[in-house]
Amino acid sequence: MRDRETSVSVAPRVTGAAVAVLLAGFLSGCDRTNGDTIVVNGLDCGLVRADLTGTWTVTFSAAGATLTNCQNATFNGTAVGVGSGSTQYSVGQDVIASPSGSAFTALGVGPNALANELMASVEADSCLALVQVWDQTDKGWVQCLGTLDRTTRLISTVCDAMDLDTNADGQPDNACDLSVSFRASVALSP
Repeated sequence: MRDRETSVSVAPRVTGAAVAVLLAGFLSGCDRTNGDTIVVNGLDCGLVRADLTGTWTVTFSAAGATLTNCQNATFNGTAVGVGSGSTQYSVGQDVIASPSGSAFTALGVGPNALANELMASVEADSCLALVQVWDQTDKGWVQCLGTLDRTTRLISTVCDAMDLDTNADGQPDNACDLSVSFRASVALSP
């Protein structure tokens, strides 16, 4: 009987101590700097909105593919490609918090003077980036995934999809996969 009473009285003390330790660890995992909350317990890559403003330079190696698995199947088998070279996009104050996740979204203007010539989203927790770049020849955005390295400000990407503007309204409306992946690097500078 005595062992039973001891175990009952010890359990609440252990549970209370465990909760106190977890709470202290949770509270020490955040830091507020210049109005941005940075979680430092490994769940946040340290990304802040200002990291994404400035000039984005996207460099492709020449590659070609065909479209597959298009939402509008009439575009399946269409040849698309990217040329070798670099294009710069100006990303100003258009970097905003994503309305649908813990990410920042950025819009950039390039040589075609389109407001959404570069569309990007970078996750605050992992720095995983989705970069979509307008291809004037094929009338669509090449979609590339990579991870932003905040130290070098580089994103090495693999591009495996394209979203076409088939009705010429300036918005993507026909998502397709690429038969082979393209490679692109993205350099961010202030």
